[in-house]
Amino acid sequence: MSARDPSDVLSVLHPAVRRTAIVLLHGLCSTPDELLTVQSSLRGSGYSVHPMRVDGYSFDAAAPVQHARPYERWIDAIEAQVKALREGHERVILVGISAGSSLALGAAIRCGRDVDAMVLMSTTLRFDGWAIPRTHMLLPLALYTPLGRLWQYRERAPYGVKNERVRAWIERELRQRKVSSAGSALIGIGHLREHDRLIRHVRRNLGRVQCASVLALHARQDEVASVANLDILARGLRCKEFRTVVLPDSYHMITIDNDRHHVARETLAFADAVAHGLPA
Repeated sequence: MSARDPSDVLSVLHPAVRRTAIVLLHGLCSTPDELLTVQSSLRGSGYSVHPMRVDGYSFDAAAPVQHARPYERWIDAIEAQVKALREGHERVILVGISAGSSLALGAAIRCGRDVDAMVLMSTTLRFDGWAIPRTHMLLPLALYTPLGRLWQYRERAPYGVKNERVRAWIERELRQRKVSSAGSALIGIGHLREHDRLIRHVRRNLGRVQCASVLALHARQDEVASVANLDILARGLRCKEFRTVVLPDSYHMITIDNDRHHVARETLAFADAVAHGLPA
């Protein structure tokens, strides 16, 4: 049997799928690898999927030092991608995890109705998970005063992952490459400060999000951001449809942890509903 021509596959796809573009936004100082499971599921169903690398936000393997850019420039990059995709597609969906969820919200605030829907994973608008130390309340001193010039955040166990085998693999990756599917081994003060500014901007302006449908996925045992972050979204967003899914067997990085296939299925089902104009 000969291999099937890709054009044959495209010809049998529903037009609504071909007309829907999906932008993937990974976490702070990380890479699109965080969303590979979701990416494979969406692409396998025929969606136009665009994993983004954002200058001054994403991890740059070629740079000896990771330099942050202002969060407004991060949003500029997403806005430019959304506008370009709308030229050839009827619908654009943003999918983000962790800081990528805040970035998706920031882009939706900026882009208005050019963003049709969002999938927000492990949304972190407040750091209140079970592994966050009480000293976190002192973080603004490091972010906004000279005290933090030489400080940087070092990733440590459990790395957002409940699955011990995946966690061991992440530890090996961080030793060998300084980055893994769970993010960079180190995050500098510049990235942390711009992320904090982004969160403050998003929380002030949640009511300005105009997209009709939002799906929020969150782990019940998230060690970084508790499920109370879903309440912040529920109170602030004014979208027509807001649905939450609380996952039972993962920590913060739900796209690479025990519930990753559940996450991929929920995301695909949501994209299908949005593409076909059905209730999400």
